[in-house]
Amino acid sequence: MASTLSKAPILRATAVRSYSCQAVPIGGTTTYKVENSTLQNKLVVCSAENDSPLSRVSIVFRAGSRYEGADNLGVSHMLRMTAGQSTRNWSNFAIARRVAQSGATLSCTADREVVAYTLEGTRAAVAECLPYLTSVATEQLFQPWEISDQEKRVRLELATRPPQLRCIDLLHKAAYRKTLGNSLFIAKYKIGKIGSETLQHYVRQNFTPTRGAVVGLGIDHSKLEQIGQCLKIESCKDEASPAKYAAGEIRSDKGGDMAYVAIASQSAGICQIKEALAFGVLQRALGSGPSTKYGMESASLLRKAIGDIRDPHSVSAINYTYSDSGLFGVLAAMPAKIAGQITTSVVKTLKSLKVSDADVNRGKNQYITDILTSNECGRNAIERMGREAALTGTGQSPCEIIAEIQSVSASDVQAAAQKISSGKLTIAAVGNLHCVPFKDEL
Repeated sequence: MASTLSKAPILRATAVRSYSCQAVPIGGTTTYKVENSTLQNKLVVCSAENDSPLSRVSIVFRAGSRYEGADNLGVSHMLRMTAGQSTRNWSNFAIARRVAQSGATLSCTADREVVAYTLEGTRAAVAECLPYLTSVATEQLFQPWEISDQEKRVRLELATRPPQLRCIDLLHKAAYRKTLGNSLFIAKYKIGKIGSETLQHYVRQNFTPTRGAVVGLGIDHSKLEQIGQCLKIESCKDEASPAKYAAGEIRSDKGGDMAYVAIASQSAGICQIKEALAFGVLQRALGSGPSTKYGMESASLLRKAIGDIRDPHSVSAINYTYSDSGLFGVLAAMPAKIAGQITTSVVKTLKSLKVSDADVNRGKNQYITDILTSNECGRNAIERMGREAALTGTGQSPCEIIAEIQSVSASDVQAAAQKISSGKLTIAAVGNLHCVPFKDEL
């Protein structure tokens, strides 16, 4: 029988709502300051107090797919899939039971550059479960039977990838070939061939103090420093191959009624922060999608260039920024019969890309709104802070990022647009490609 204990009486309903203006939002504030420090072992520690009842701690390492070699392609995918399995101190059942009993959640995310283990929950729950986070992140056993148990999950994840994600994955492959061109997903022929020894070796090589960071929201900085000092990770020679832009083309004809095309050129990495922010502004000026659900972008440069096409389609600017490189371009999804028309219009727009002062102001305002909206979610905030700390050695608050965006001038954005117009294009396409022109035809 359903309980009515949680329902407010009618006479109290108005009073209960009246207190909402005094409550601290679950997501916390976005005006916090970030405290940064570096331990003696070179591990970066970042923390901030966002006044949220929820606390989050993340252990991050530069161990994404770009660091894979020819002999272990797909290992970062398997590393993510096996997160939470048995460690030196606890079995996977004990970890899952005790984290669930405390009301916390423990997750692992990975991209092309970083792997992050994140614990989130109430402040008391996070304090109770911190030993499980450190053990899951640095004391993995990778038992052979636990690895084989993940094969069905891996096959399901590969089968359910949306075509847009496949297109972006191929875009990176065409643009960089190796390093940043390595896929986020394991190839089907590699499933079952990455064993415990491969995973252990990859962790020893990449889970090191000089490649790691410990970040937290809603937790004391000294506590994070203690966590960092107690992590059981060993120093190792830090080797990483730089990304080399190749400007290639990859097509994957899958049939169907739709075509998905990604076109991009090299932009800037995080090491060139002002130029990277200029590309962020340019992305919004070009058109990164509607700001409201089911809305339209009538003012964007892409929408004006493509014109009035009645067939349903989606065209948005994309901008991927990494430590030493980046990709800027357009992702289009459309019926196969109009793929040639839209692809040609997109290439013409990129090759003659120009922005006015009004476009720059609109792009800066949208960029600032996106930053603030994204950081209202603590999960997005901890992910951003962890990536910054691992790649640059310091974390920034949303206010600091906004101040840097506001310092971007119209000439900076125009220089970014000129770089794209004069650069070599990379093209990737997935779906029904009979109307999609080849690169040399554009």
